[in-house]
Amino acid sequence: MPQSKRLNSDQFATGPFRPHGRAELWAEGKVIHLSAAGPFNMEAVLAIGAAWRQLFADVPAQGLFADIVIATGSMMAGPDVIRAFGQFLQANTAANLAPCAVAWVVPPEVEGAMLMIPQFRQVYEAAGRNIAFFETQDAAQAWIRTQLQEAKKGALDNSATAPAAD
Repeated sequence: MPQSKRLNSDQFATGPFRPHGRAELWAEGKVIHLSAAGPFNMEAVLAIGAAWRQLFADVPAQGLFADIVIATGSMMAGPDVIRAFGQFLQANTAANLAPCAVAWVVPPEVEGAMLMIPQFRQVYEAAGRNIAFFETQDAAQAWIRTQLQEAKKGALDNSATAPAAD
């Protein structure tokens, strides 16, 4: 993916209620970056989903990619919001828009981290995502580089061992 312009989820907010929470999304090479500030309500999840779809419309995925999510402020979200986010992840999987790895950067000062990390991990894992949480961007970026390299190697190994078509 080439460099993309930054999209703000507020640009995609619709409905009678204002989103609580926002995300800024952009692509750099093989990495989609999301800077997410909560707490999050349903309208925020819907707006973030619309921004995600627009990002891929603007800059289609070409091969493997990964996500780095930087949490600020709060990670708090209600059960209905977590369920909706899980459905969003499942829909991306069905649409072949699933990253090979997702790293969340959650500094210690982010509100609700201890409560919400297990819930976010559960919905990511249910969607088949390779997910990890880190306190620093450097650690997350290093892990993402490794995951992209391993996924690329795995894709090359799989293509080399695939049976030839008759």
